[in-house]
Amino acid sequence: MAFGVLLTDEGVAELGAALKDYLAEGPSGRYLPCKEASPDRDFFHLVSEAQNAEGATVEVELYVPNRYIKLVMSGLERKHIGFL
Repeated sequence: MAFGVLLTDEGVAELGAALKDYLAEGPSGRYLPCKEASPDRDFFHLVSEAQNAEGATVEVELYVPNRYIKLVMSGLERKHIGFL
């Protein structure tokens, strides 16, 4: 399962620098490609992947305030997520 988490403009402005290694750009704006996404009280719990300085893929858990999430879509594969 793949998730695309579309951030609000405010979310990109506030968190963009901290999330620069995880954010991707699509026709609808900046988003986080994730392996998991679930609301957890005031935060969205996300599991994402990025490349570290050595080029290895690392998995991280992110907790993003709900107010910065515009839309979450899921699909069996990334290509099934409409706004990517």
